[in-house]
This record gives sequence, C-alpha cells and structure tokens, in this order.
Amino acid sequence: MFFNSERALSLLLAFNIAGLTLNDLELRQFLRLDRLLLNNLERLDLTRTAPERLIVKHYLDSALVADFMPDEEGIILDLGAGAGFPGLPLAIRRPHWSLLLAEPRLKRLTFIEEAIFLLALEGVKIYPHKVGDNFNQPIKAIVARDFGQVGTILDLAAKILPKDGRVYLLKGANPEPEMALAKSGEASRHFTPLAVKYYQVGPYKRSFLTYQKKTAPSTPKLTPSSTEIASPHNPRYRSWLKLLEGHKQRRAGETIAMGKKIVRELLTCQVDLILGVIVTHPRDLEGFPLKNQTPVFFVRPEIFGDLDVLGAGPPLLWLKTPPLPPFDPTQTFAEPWLLTPFQDPQNVGAVIRAAAALGSPVVTLAEAASPYHFKALRVAGPAVFQTPLFSGPSFTVLPDLPRDDLYALSPRGQDIYQADLPAGVGLVLGREGPGLDGLWPEAKRLAIPMRPRVESLNGALAAAVALALLKAKNR
Repeated sequence: MFFNSERALSLLLAFNIAGLTLNDLELRQFLRLDRLLLNNLERLDLTRTAPERLIVKHYLDSALVADFMPDEEGIILDLGAGAGFPGLPLAIRRPHWSLLLAEPRLKRLTFIEEAIFLLALEGVKIYPHKVGDNFNQPIKAIVARDFGQVGTILDLAAKILPKDGRVYLLKGANPEPEMALAKSGEASRHFTPLAVKYYQVGPYKRSFLTYQKKTAPSTPKLTPSSTEIASPHNPRYRSWLKLLEGHKQRRAGETIAMGKKIVRELLTCQVDLILGVIVTHPRDLEGFPLKNQTPVFFVRPEIFGDLDVLGAGPPLLWLKTPPLPPFDPTQTFAEPWLLTPFQDPQNVGAVIRAAAALGSPVVTLAEAASPYHFKALRVAGPAVFQTPLFSGPSFTVLPDLPRDDLYALSPRGQDIYQADLPAGVGLVLGREGPGLDGLWPEAKRLAIPMRPRVESLNGALAAAVALALLKAKNR
C-alpha cells in the first residue's frame, strides 16, 4: 500500500523500526486516529504531547504492549484512558478483545467516542466516570499507562478485580522504587508480581509490569447488559434524538417513553417491546421492576437533558413500536369507535386514553400525529399498546366512503343522545384549526348538548363525552 502523506510515512517508519508490521486495516485505522487527534488536539485539550512525538509516545508505545499481554477472554479496563491510550491502539491491534475505557473528562470522552465510531472498534466501550470504590463493571483485567503510582493502582484494583485477574502497567525506565513501595504496602496482600519487561520505544526507555490478583474482590458486579454513553456524538444517542422528531420516529419503528409512572407501568406490561432503559446513575433504577436481561444505558447527566425534553427525569424507556394495521374501509365494529386527524400528539394520546377507558377502537387518519410519539405516550400511557389502533385514510376522503355509519362530531348537529344511530357508529373528529371545514353535511353531524355560553369542547374531551353518552344510551 502506497501513501503520499509524510505523516503516513513517519508512522510506517516508526512501527517498522520497532519491529511491528501493520496490516492494511490497522494502518488505515492508525492514520484515521492520527488525523482525528491532530484535528482536535488543542480544541479538546487532549494531550500536551507535541504532534511530532505522538506517533512514538502514544501510538507505538500503546501498540507494542499488545504483544506483551496474553489474550484476555473478559473485559480489560483501561484505567485513566485520557485521549484513549493505550486502549484505542490495543483495540486496533487486538480487535477481538473487549476493552472498557475509563475517562471522566467530557472533552476527552467526546474524542474517544468519535474515534470508536470512526475506526469501527466494535469491542470498545466507555466508562465515563472516575473509577472508585463503587465501580461495579465485570472486568477481568486492568491496563494503565503512566497513570498513578503502582501501589495506588493496585489498592484500587484489589477492590474491583476478581481473583486471578491481572494488572498491566506501562511505566517509565525505572519502576523499581514504585514497585518497592507497593511491596511494602497493603497491595502486597492482594497481588503477586509476575513479570517486569524493559523495552525501548524510539528514544524512550520503558517498562511493562504484570501483577496477578490472589484474593477475591469485595464489590458486586453489574450485569454485562449495561452500556455507558458519554457524548452527544455517540451513534446510539443520536438515533434517540431522532426519535423525538415525529416523522423520524414513525419511520424508525421505535419511541422513547418519559415519566416515572408510565415507565413503571410499561416495564410491567410491555416486556416484549422494551429495547432498553436510559438512566444517568444506578440509583435511577431503584423501585422499578427491571428484568435481568433488560439493557441499561447510562447517559452522562450533561447530555441526558436533551433526551428528557419533558423534564420527567430518569429513567426513560426505549421501545419498539408495533406497526398499525391498515383500516379496511368496509370494516365494522360492534361498539362506537373514533377516527382522529389530530396533529397534536398530546390530543392523539388523550383520544386513545379515552377510547381505551370506554372500550372503543381508534383509527388514526393520515393527518394525525403518531400514537407512539413521546408526547402521545406521556398522555395515553400503556393504553397505546392495549387499544385496537388502525392506520386510516385522509380526513378529506371520509365523506366519500360508501358507508352510512360515519358521523362527524360538531358543535352544530343532531343531539347525539337523541339521534338514531347504529351501535357501531364511527365518530369522526374535526381537524385542529379548520375543524370540519364544510366537508360534512348537517345531516351527518352529531352535537353534544351544551349550555349556550360554551361554544365548543376540546376535541379529545368531546370524543370522551360522546363515547360516554353513547355507552349510556345503548345500555
């Protein structure tokens, strides 16, 4: 493979001198990582290392140690990943490894997430917090590059690593003083030093330390179904934002439910539709009936608010939405039913809730907002999934349908309680704004009797009252 770029040649030369031969994919990934890092170096304050030293100090140093580590079957925690080192180069050289990059600073997390997406590193996830005593991810090993004293790292590792788990440390030329301090401290009770390897990377002398855990950890482990999302550039996060736009939500076949009450109800009764729970902290799940296999997504508080547009607070519920069966123009029902063109999703939700309470089907017309819109869900609750719903034609074609059981609700028309109507009458609701707009003859309009001082009712309220009157009349 031929590269014109001077930067590409520098990278190839540095790796070849160190005895590393990159395949075509690895080379492309390192070049993309380099370009991304250089483009964001100052803006995101990623590292103080000068650009001309990045190849040796960061890429090569991190890539070399992949050959010093055995294959790990579990998750390897990159403790203090910074701008993604050594985690990102390790993932390039060992794509079958599972790596968890821990970094609490938002700017660097933003860079790491973009790098993971750009390089298609499927085995890499992030932990967007400082790793402390309450860390509870199911890791099997730790790797850290120039991050803290050996003893300090081992003291932390003693609390979060399982028995026989390993700690891999990339250190400077003279690690012996730190190792001696660790040996004389509490860490010696938990770890056995296995090996020290000295190596050269460019002009720098380096060392690689390996320790093995000999005691069990004291903290419980979280189920592997959890995922951390730290930046607005995360592809999953961006797909959720699109669900907040009505037309995109409809095309995606997914939605987000907001509000503690509805989330709790949906977790109980709509298990098959649940794609995941979105929270900011494990405590957000307290008191919610969560199944063990339900995926949990931990989103940074700084970006959670852009998802929680209703201000309901965590948890949010990510759901798939069943397709609405098309309405058959010849279809009849035994009970009164509703046809709604409402474009306001809250009104659609209110209509569905009323219909569910009175046992009536609902046809959402072509003009109507999606019944699965997050605002419709907030009003309707689980009734959206429990009410017979159909996808209907445009409001404007209804008067031309060859059937006599369709009547429009209107402030002026026959008294709905006195009119002679079929048991399965279809009640057409007017559009928000233009209403019926002259499309329905007076003989096919039904009115709710009201006092003269009240001109009309809200459409959703009118639908509920009309259904209740018809139910009472038909008893």
